[in-house]
Amino acid sequence: MALALGLCLAAAPSAALAQKLSPMSDVLKRVGVDQRLDAQAPLDLEFVDEAGKTVRLADYFGSRPVVLTLVQCTQVLSGFIKASQAIPQEIGRDYDVVTVSFDERETSSLAAEKKANCVRVYRRPGAAAGWHFLTGKKPAIDRLADAVGFRYYYDEAKDQFAHASAIMVLTPDGKVSRYFYGIEYFPRDLRLGLVDSSAGKIGSPVDQILLLCYHYDPMTGKYGLAISWALKVTGLATFAALGIFLWISFRREIRMPRLTRATAGERLG
Repeated sequence: MALALGLCLAAAPSAALAQKLSPMSDVLKRVGVDQRLDAQAPLDLEFVDEAGKTVRLADYFGSRPVVLTLVQCTQVLSGFIKASQAIPQEIGRDYDVVTVSFDERETSSLAAEKKANCVRVYRRPGAAAGWHFLTGKKPAIDRLADAVGFRYYYDEAKDQFAHASAIMVLTPDGKVSRYFYGIEYFPRDLRLGLVDSSAGKIGSPVDQILLLCYHYDPMTGKYGLAISWALKVTGLATFAALGIFLWISFRREIRMPRLTRATAGERLG
């Protein structure tokens, strides 16, 4: 999983490297992502949205899957935008995004500024209505972070946050469905994660077929090829192709004698 200290890094340091980074190694032990698949997010929590309005987390759940981003740096958001631009599902139409700052010092005006920038970069209609930037008090932030297994640490002496880099996909009723790690995300993983989390309510027939061929690996936070299903699909395709070939060949064999007799009749005439 990816870790960050002040900035978001792409990969976690090895155990040997962590020891060399002492006293930083103590900080690294406090941050990370503990997968809590199927855990219920506390939807009763109250935050403040980018307009300065007090809202409940439940306000953003009910009909569509939700991508949850707990952030303080912008690299996670940049990576998410890049992946979201490459998939057919759209923010505000097929799914919502809830971005929560884990720095309680951040204000709604700063959240509004970040939202405006992200919506501008995303460049798709409906994003403004489907992407929500929230700030809040530490108790609410910590309760949400704990529920989804997101561990972060604030170093008062350095005035820096150490935190994991990941995004989470939640079901319409607020249960944790998928984790994707790092600061860059594969569009295929995000696409399939959203379809999976929606229980098939969004996505095309192609997406449904892809879900048969790929399965989610919680250890890596990615979708990998499901060999058994791939073999089945390949086998069916081969069987279908063979059937079509035999049918065409059979049709030709039936027509050939007719054509031969017709040609012979023309010659006799």
